[in-house]
Amino acid sequence: MKRKVDLYVDEHEDFDMSIQQGGTKNMKGRNNTPNTFKAKTDSHRDTTPLRPMNQRQAEYIDAINNHAVVIATGVWGSSKTYIPSVMACDMLLSKKVDKIVVARPAEGKAKSVGFYKGTKNEKLEGWVAPIADVFKKRLGIGHYEAYVENGKIELLSLEQVKGRSWDNTFIIVDECEDLDPAVAKSLVGRQGVNSITVLTGDVDQKDLKSYSGLELLLDVAKYGNIDLAMIDFDSWDYCVRSQEAKAWGIAFEQYERQKGRVK
Repeated sequence: MKRKVDLYVDEHEDFDMSIQQGGTKNMKGRNNTPNTFKAKTDSHRDTTPLRPMNQRQAEYIDAINNHAVVIATGVWGSSKTYIPSVMACDMLLSKKVDKIVVARPAEGKAKSVGFYKGTKNEKLEGWVAPIADVFKKRLGIGHYEAYVENGKIELLSLEQVKGRSWDNTFIIVDECEDLDPAVAKSLVGRQGVNSITVLTGDVDQKDLKSYSGLELLLDVAKYGNIDLAMIDFDSWDYCVRSQEAKAWGIAFEQYERQKGRVK
């Protein structure tokens, strides 16, 4: 069954009082003077309406608004992560969802997340920085920190996904090319009612040496009647990050065709 969600509202003034208080609690500067940086950041947060930069982005936005599960694949710099991050913030502020869950596999050139100093959230925030950075701009730093503190934004360690269930939640799983297949299977079974799951990735950039969870989900989806949309940014024409990022992507693609994949 398809979901219908109104896209955006320009103003999100109806914050819970607890969030307003949480975003400014105990903010003191030098000589115990009030620190207004967070409050100013919140009042000057980015409220620019999200507009697609190409037809594929328009299809992506429409898919998120109308399907329970969306898998976005393709080239870097195509806004696979940015678009759902902005949409999740706007839906949380307008109370179309109650919570956002963010996850990213602890796989990469080094499995370093466990060695970061600080609390679980402090460790994971560095790991999910591409999403957290968008959240801070869209929500304001104070509100972002308050939402993390009260659980309306959860930075998820995928090792703890078993047994969870998320209703009225926007779930973003980034870099899914590095999902372990068993974790991918467990993860997609956590989605509850009135929730949206967006999984993003690029199989060509995977750090896993074997069959990835993203590849598994793409294959298994063919066997079920799932309210699923697949969006593939399959050309460097869709890279909107910068001309330099696009040029490097094209160069690496041509290099790897001749020399083999860079590992």
